[in-house]
Amino acid sequence: MEDINRISREVQLINPDSACNIQYTSGTTGTPKAAILSHNGIINNGYSVGIRNELDTGHKKICVQVPLFHVYGVVITISAALQHGATLVFPSPTYSPKANVDTLLAEKCDVIHGTPTMHIDLVHEVRSRGATLACEAAITGGSPVTPKLVTDLADVLNIRKVKSVFGMTEGTAVSFQSLPGEDPERPLTYLGHLQDHTEAKVVNDKGELVPFGSPGELHIRSYARMLGYWGEEEKTRETIDENGWLRTGDQVILHEDGYAQIMGRLKDIIIRGGENISPKEIEDAISSHPDVLECQVFGVQDERLGEEICAAVRLRSSASLDARALTSHALQTLNKFKVPRIYKAVESYPKTASGKVQKNKLRDMVESGKL
Repeated sequence: MEDINRISREVQLINPDSACNIQYTSGTTGTPKAAILSHNGIINNGYSVGIRNELDTGHKKICVQVPLFHVYGVVITISAALQHGATLVFPSPTYSPKANVDTLLAEKCDVIHGTPTMHIDLVHEVRSRGATLACEAAITGGSPVTPKLVTDLADVLNIRKVKSVFGMTEGTAVSFQSLPGEDPERPLTYLGHLQDHTEAKVVNDKGELVPFGSPGELHIRSYARMLGYWGEEEKTRETIDENGWLRTGDQVILHEDGYAQIMGRLKDIIIRGGENISPKEIEDAISSHPDVLECQVFGVQDERLGEEICAAVRLRSSASLDARALTSHALQTLNKFKVPRIYKAVESYPKTASGKVQKNKLRDMVESGKL
């Protein structure tokens, strides 16, 4: 009883806006940074995420594919589940598509948490063993999804709802998310709807607001914004302006209805012969080819054009790389100047510890001749 009383006293001394957790960013475009998150951010973002994921509508059993050391695990998974009374099921000590399918079959989970790559592996594993699943929802985040993946989750895994979560470590976790009851076609092309109690604006390279429907860099402002980077005041000032806006580094299109579409990371935008090209559009096109499991597109150095477009593709086990066929397929939906000139077949991608693909490493591997 004394311990309980002591905890109650200590709780009263906690400032909700004070530092609670130091969370390292993924490091997909550089060295991971230590973002300082607050009690207020972690608790309220987790609560709001749980509402959007409908954890408040009844007891849910969640199959957890993601690691617990990143905001997907800490906020979207643990914080949301604790506050809404969901059960978390961990298939194995480390990531294993086989163990994930075994767990889904044995535990009859209602919800699956994973990155797009994890969900692609899940679809491939289910197809290869001819298993039959039936889940209420798949939550996908960490990187953009392709329309093909959304369709596969519904058709192969019998997922009734595919829900998108989008954000960044510096924003505690989620800034845009699917709404309950939204059109099931929405996740095919949209990140989700702006989260509650969150402001967003999209600006050009001069910092000027762009009209709705125009691409630009996403800036967000909310209770969930990080306090800063640990020990890096200059980097903090570069990321958070004097009015409290957080520069995300993501190029998006924001619509009047509050939904957004991702164009890609600004650092990943390919500049080929003076044209700015979004990798996401190309990845969606190539991923829809029946031989392709997954595709990552990035720019590599080119003496004449500045950058040339390269596609690293994961193929089905029975397929071999056919650049001519992939080019012909891409030309059905893309302008010629957006079609990759270089194709590389890979068995896997270099990833961060949280499962995000590191395009900077892929680029280095191609340019150094290692791929």
